[in-house]
Amino acid sequence: MQEIVDFNNKAKKIFYSLYENFAGSAKQLDRRKDDNVFQHQQNKYLRTLKTQLENLAKDILSKNSSSKNINLLNKKLGDEISNYLNEFMQKSRAL
Repeated sequence: MQEIVDFNNKAKKIFYSLYENFAGSAKQLDRRKDDNVFQHQQNKYLRTLKTQLENLAKDILSKNSSSKNINLLNKKLGDEISNYLNEFMQKSRAL
């Protein structure tokens, strides 16, 4: 589906921009002493990522509201959002 390709092209930019900002702020922390601060930052960036991806998905869904495959598109976009959130958690844990 072209809509998924469009979503991923934009979502990747959002993901990497937020991840790089998070990684930059996390590098300034001592994880042993500041783990609670790290987790707070991680959750803040994760919520921002989720909100931005959901808004992007809503925009795509509204532009395709007359599509016969709108339910499938909605599910696929939800799956993609989950994948990006999981990837963010995995990458951030590795810092």
